[in-house]
Formats: sequence, C-alpha cells, structure tokens
Amino acid sequence: MANHFDLHAALTLATQPGPFVTMTLPVTGVPATDRTQFKSLLKRGKERLLAVAPDRTWSAYADAFAPFDHGPLTNGSASGLLIMAGATDSYHYWLHSPVSATVTVTYQPNVLPILQARDKTSDYDLLLLGQKSFELAQVRSGRPELVNLPVDAPATMDHALGTEQRERGRWQRSAGEHTHYSGTGSLDTAKAADLRNYYMMVDSYVSQHYSNLDQVPLILVASASDQGNFRKISQNAYLDPAVRLVQNPNLAAANQTLAALTLSVTEQRHVQATQIRHDAYQQARQGEQVVSDLGALATATVQGQVLRLWLREDASQPGHLTEKGEVLTTTALSRQNNLYNDLALLVSRLGGQVEVLPADAMPTRSPVAAQLRLRAAVLH
Repeated sequence: MANHFDLHAALTLATQPGPFVTMTLPVTGVPATDRTQFKSLLKRGKERLLAVAPDRTWSAYADAFAPFDHGPLTNGSASGLLIMAGATDSYHYWLHSPVSATVTVTYQPNVLPILQARDKTSDYDLLLLGQKSFELAQVRSGRPELVNLPVDAPATMDHALGTEQRERGRWQRSAGEHTHYSGTGSLDTAKAADLRNYYMMVDSYVSQHYSNLDQVPLILVASASDQGNFRKISQNAYLDPAVRLVQNPNLAAANQTLAALTLSVTEQRHVQATQIRHDAYQQARQGEQVVSDLGALATATVQGQVLRLWLREDASQPGHLTEKGEVLTTTALSRQNNLYNDLALLVSRLGGQVEVLPADAMPTRSPVAAQLRLRAAVLH
C-alpha cells in the first residue's frame, strides 16, 4: 500500500530537475512475460523522451532503470512496479493493487498511481470471535495474515477462565490463567457470566497488545448475538462501529477464510466511503464550495484554496499547470503532460487531500472536482 512516505518521496522528487519518465509495470510472476513488457516500456520511454524533450539525453535516466533491466521484477506478492525517474534523481516502489502497463514523460513525476494505490487499500485488524475462542488477523497493504498468538493470550475460554466446578447451585471458575471467581445461580447464569468475562478479557487483550499499539481499525467477525454482546462490553476505541462481518467465523480453518473475509470488508468499506464522499460533496455543493471548471480549478490550486480534490482514475487532460495558475498547451511536452497530475501534486504539497477513484466511487460524473476551503469559497 502506498503511504505518507511514498507520497512524500514523490513530492521531494518533484523539486528536482525534470522532465520525468514514469513507468508502471504489471507484475504477472512469469519472468519472461514481465521482462518482455519491461523492455517494451523502456524502449517506448526512450522514444518519447527524445520526441518531447530533445535537449535531454537518455543517459541521465538510465541508472534509475538499470537495476530492473537484468535484476528481478518481483517482490513478494506485489502486483506492480512504479519507477519515477528525473534527470538527477529517481524513486521506485512496489504496488499491491492492479496497474496497467504505461510509460509517460511529463513535467512532474506521475503521482497518480501512488494516490490510487493509497485509496484502494488501508490497514486494519480482523477479530474472529466465537463463544469459546478467538483468532486475530492483521491486514496490511491489502494482505491478511493470521497472528500467531502468544501463550499468555486468552485464546480460549478454558485457558482464560479455567475449569468450572459446581455444587448445589454454586459455580466457580478456578485454575484459570487470568482469573478466579465464583457465584450462585442457574447454569444459564453461569454461562452468561463466563461469556461476559471472557469477552472482557479478549477485548482488553486485543486493545492493549494490538489496537492501541498499531492504531488501526478493528473489524469484528462474529454472529449477530456475539456482535451485540461483545460491543456492549468493549472499551476498544478502534473497534469499527459501522463495518462488521455478521457470520460465524470458521475458527478451525481461519487461515483459509481470510481472503474471503478481506474481500467482504473491502466491499463494505467501498460502499461506506462512497456514501460518505457523496454526502460531503452534496454538502459542499450546497455551500458553493465545489469547483469543476478547469480554469477556476487551476487558479484555486495555485492559491492553495483546494481542501479536497477528486479525480477519476482513468482521467487525463493534456496541459501543464504553471506557477501562475495558467494551463500551458503550446509545447510538445505540455501536450504529453497530464494536467490532472500537476493539480494532484500541488494540492498534496499544499496540504490538501487527493482521492483517485473509480468512476462508480466519484461523487460527480465530472472526471475532476474540488472542494474549496471555506474561506476560499466565501471569497470565490
């Protein structure tokens, strides 16, 4: 997953001399296929640089691509590679979301793949909860992995509470790893107390050892009744109140179910984020804070007035954004350049938020729209 460091590196690279050659390479895992694709893109990049920037020689860019010309084109489970090369510096990172085979020569490094990858994935934990045991999985960069819980974890109720001893209406838990308690009443009362105490232990353990440390959302996978019971007692500030998987988790084969669980979470998050984005757009539009005209958008961007920029992931508009907010289209390089990338770079550099989205997630049918900062909207 692209993160703040990736974007910061790209913004730093953008301060170096250009133009920039940016390559995105799909990684299929078939060495011959990936090598052929890489060489084809490399050849195309050389040709485009010569066509639009004849004053630049390829030798200044060659070092950025040399490690991949003969070296490995794979990195774990990565599904793509991004290489951004300037005349004096370069940067690369591995993508964990699908990417098309492209090579561009532009005024600025192409950050749109970074922003697109960042919006498609995010980190979270999955708590697979049953009434007698639990499992925890961590999802990082879109990849789920079951946590190997240490021996002191309350992985099962018996381990956490000990064995039950009952006599004439009295019940007692003893020899447990974490607690000893007793009481009186029916067997149903005892079971309810067991479940409540066990869930409190699980909640405390996961909060202390994982959620509070990693500070990522915790998504609960449990039956409807267990969802309700756990949420009543949970003190975990990172337990997601909206995204939840209401089903009995297969704790005996948890590792085999993680891919399907992750897909379900992704779908829920997509629906939720799209609705939130649509509501925010409509509210901003009612407050006359939305701009989609390219001229007005270019001016607002260079003046630092853009709070949020929405871009459709396949959108492209020829042109280069100048420091004065003008759109240059008179040179071969400017006509090759994607204006939307220039807008995204500058909005990010000035502290605004940029989202690169599929068409069905856009809050508008326009390929680009921006929400202005409140003061800027009043002046606008």
